[in-house]
Amino acid sequence: MINNDNTSKENKNNNKRRKRRSSTLTIIFVGFLVVGVFLALMSMTEDTSEFGSLPHRVASTLKDVSGKYMYYDEPEAPQELDDIWVMYQNLDDADKNVYNIFIDLVENRTVEDYSNAIVISEAKMDELGEDHFWNVYYAMCYDHPEYFFLMSESSAIHCSSLSYDGYITYFFDMETAPSEADQIVAFEKASEDFMKDIDLSMSDEDIELAIHDKLIDLVTYDYDILESDLPENPDNDSEIIWDLGNTAYGALVCDSEGRRNHAVCSGYAFAFEYLMHKVGIPCSMVSGSAFCIPASSLDQDIHAWNVVNISGQWFEVDPTWNDNDYDLSEDYEFFSALKNDTEKYNNLRHHYYNLSTAEIKDLKASDDTLFNVDGYEPYNAVYDSSHVRFDHTTEGCEDIEIFLNSLVPIAE
Repeated sequence: MINNDNTSKENKNNNKRRKRRSSTLTIIFVGFLVVGVFLALMSMTEDTSEFGSLPHRVASTLKDVSGKYMYYDEPEAPQELDDIWVMYQNLDDADKNVYNIFIDLVENRTVEDYSNAIVISEAKMDELGEDHFWNVYYAMCYDHPEYFFLMSESSAIHCSSLSYDGYITYFFDMETAPSEADQIVAFEKASEDFMKDIDLSMSDEDIELAIHDKLIDLVTYDYDILESDLPENPDNDSEIIWDLGNTAYGALVCDSEGRRNHAVCSGYAFAFEYLMHKVGIPCSMVSGSAFCIPASSLDQDIHAWNVVNISGQWFEVDPTWNDNDYDLSEDYEFFSALKNDTEKYNNLRHHYYNLSTAEIKDLKASDDTLFNVDGYEPYNAVYDSSHVRFDHTTEGCEDIEIFLNSLVPIAE
């Protein structure tokens, strides 16, 4: 016989247990949901905290970046660097950080799968122009002639990008060229050998003069490079690969054909800059055109020379045009007599040395370089001349040259 009262009580107890289990499960589910939302919010906060208003999806593009990254629109205080890096000193804070992104990439080029990144809003990128980061990259290259391999190797820096929510993330990585390690060793040894007989106890003025004179004695102008077109990268028709003679390596070691101490104007200028840096003197390369009045075979539509800071004052100096290399076989008697006039020949080797920007722009020939050799007409080895920097008024000048020159001080 069934006891209805007991059955009713048992059903009620079962219902209560089911309700308690249901409530418990609901509480657990809600708890998991709350914890999940909390963790998600924490994750979003962690990803974006250092970028202020940067959206989570944009910040998440950086999760696989193994090196440094930055948000261009909200730059951090940049690293302070020595004033020998002239172009760096004249960048704004955001571009100094970009410069350091590239420096870090070069310094870690042998680390496997190493990459850096820059996040920038599309609005800011439109304002700057799509080549802006590459302009800063070349400012870094021009400040560091010891990174000659960045100019002479194809596709040294690789770049890719992602766009989300009005922002662009640029990813940068690079490869180490097979020949690079040996070249760096050769370059460093050549630089050390060059400096061995430079007396560093002298004044900056005397150190600069000693380096300048030794450099132009060492280097031979590379006419083979001047008369040939720069080779294109076979994998990228728009990319030009510099001959080593365009770099400090050519001047201090050899050009791409192995000719010892052969360089064109940029090679002279980069070598002079690098050697100045080694003794702690601020120096940079400047580009423009240089021509004689009247016109001569020396005229260069594209030329490079230097600005240097000696005891707080900026000067311009052109090691290339100061390197007067006469072929004695053309007229042995005349050119031997010319070189034997020590005072005039010394003036000739320093005609384009430590001038103001205004002076080198309108430089007159004078009796200081007028040679009087017995049996010959008076001979002035220089013309009136003009070195003019590329700027926004220069017809046909590339934006990158205008940008780089804008970072170089005027010599007052």
